[in-house]
Amino acid sequence: MEFLDLYHQLRYQTAMAIKKSSFTVGEFTYIETTDPNKDFLIGEDEGKVFVLSVDKDCIKFNKIEKCRGFDYLYKDNFEFKEGINIGVLDMILKIIKTFNGENEAYDYVINEEIKQFEAKDYASLSGNMEFENLYIEFADNLKDKDIDEIKLLSKNYLEVRNILDRSFENNKTLEDIYRDIESKFIEISRKNDVELDFGDSKKLYDSEYLSEDEEHIEEEIHEPINVNSLLAKVRMKKVLDKKEDFINFLKNKKGEINLWNGEVKAYGILLDKLDNKNATILILDPQEIEINRNGLIKKIFVKPSILIIKKTQENFQILR
Repeated sequence: MEFLDLYHQLRYQTAMAIKKSSFTVGEFTYIETTDPNKDFLIGEDEGKVFVLSVDKDCIKFNKIEKCRGFDYLYKDNFEFKEGINIGVLDMILKIIKTFNGENEAYDYVINEEIKQFEAKDYASLSGNMEFENLYIEFADNLKDKDIDEIKLLSKNYLEVRNILDRSFENNKTLEDIYRDIESKFIEISRKNDVELDFGDSKKLYDSEYLSEDEEHIEEEIHEPINVNSLLAKVRMKKVLDKKEDFINFLKNKKGEINLWNGEVKAYGILLDKLDNKNATILILDPQEIEINRNGLIKKIFVKPSILIIKKTQENFQILR
């Protein structure tokens, strides 16, 4: 038996070690296990075996398409339309939006996809995910005073708050510094017409964290400004103020896309990438995307669209 890679070989051995029963479902073998949380699906393509994880007893309550996480195999006949998921070996290609031309595509990016950019920006700032993102690259290239000031002040803001959080004595001088920084955040938010959010900002350019066991400070200092949220909102506002420049920036990024050491090749614009897990790409011309898994090459015809290419080797969530 030949496997797609070592990961799938070890996953197969794991599935066999806890196998309770097995049966064929379409082109897959369903492995019911003794584990309380998961079962497995075993697939084969051109002699290469790959193994997908599924929720426990999924097949008892859902169709196989729901269990395996995609609607069609790449070799099925299907309509290229929004919302469908296409399985390609151990990857999934999700069609987010289709377009009739470049103008429509860029209009969608600047009016709709930008909401995803802001959400991913906030997730990165909060430490939940790490995205490589053209939107953030463009915003940072602006060298904007407000953006830079939020980044700098946030370090002082969290540091001062944490010192106050650990202190059992009132320190008016330190509290005045804290209030002064807050007033600057408020000024920036009003200037850019963005609403302030309140609550912990767990990660912002340093390793300072708010104490969880000294709640006395909450009686003296109100809930802190969420500086992660403020920075994400202001960045989006700055990008929206320069829509045409941002579109031109995107156009200049159009070219060959090579993901994960050649596992995915396409031609278009890489909008963002989440580590070794998924990537969002903008396709502007009809073409074949090449998926290469250890020499097993599959080509998928795609039309102008926004696509997310997801690796299914581990469980993760995307902001969709």
